[in-house]
Amino acid sequence: MVQEKGGVGKTTTAINLGAWLGKLGFRTLLIDLDPQGNVAKGLGVEAPPGVMYRVLRESAFPLSEAIVPTGVPNVDVAPADTGLEAAEVELISALSRESVLRRKIESGLLRERYDRIVIDCRPSLGVLTVNAMVAADRLLIPVETHFFAVEALQTLLQVVQTVRETLHPRLEIAGIVPTKHEPRARVSQVTLAMLRERYPELLTETVIRKYVSFAEAQLRGVPIYDAAPGSDAAEAYRSLALELEVEHVRRVA
Repeated sequence: MVQEKGGVGKTTTAINLGAWLGKLGFRTLLIDLDPQGNVAKGLGVEAPPGVMYRVLRESAFPLSEAIVPTGVPNVDVAPADTGLEAAEVELISALSRESVLRRKIESGLLRERYDRIVIDCRPSLGVLTVNAMVAADRLLIPVETHFFAVEALQTLLQVVQTVRETLHPRLEIAGIVPTKHEPRARVSQVTLAMLRERYPELLTETVIRKYVSFAEAQLRGVPIYDAAPGSDAAEAYRSLALELEVEHVRRVA
């Protein structure tokens, strides 16, 4: 889950996509690489301090030691906190700094332990985000249907191409998902049309609308399907999870 611009629903998407993957029967791990640490908070988890800092900065500290269970079926989380700010600064001068997370995932055999691993990035293109890109198979890019978010998207796609050329040639884009869409707002209508014109092969069919219930779910520390069961908001992320899984099956077939 990567996006340079903040406030586009990136963490909301990570939480609710991960929760739906778990509900659909996939053993799912959420890894938080944002120092704000909102993934654990959004799932009502009391996170032990400093664990992701230790994962990234202590060679002998395994990622498995940072993982804690959630109350969501089939979903665990490796939580973050403000200690990641220091980790990002220290990683700048580290050897093979771009692949620390990938090595920790592989050495912990986490791809065998989990069916799906969802990584939530901070809204920047620094070394933590590059670590996520190098560790990932596919990137999901949430984009708010507002003009400035679309303009920032091109910069992000250029960085993705650079990562492919220099660090991870098999990296794919799972999709660009429109978020916080307001179908009655002219700017949202125009922006969504622009996204469909520019990125027809990458844009997801699922469009995530702006719902008050997302904020309520975060306040309660539960996925949207618990806060508003059967609602359009909950069904939107179910639709996204199913769409991504169908596309995944198509690609590996």
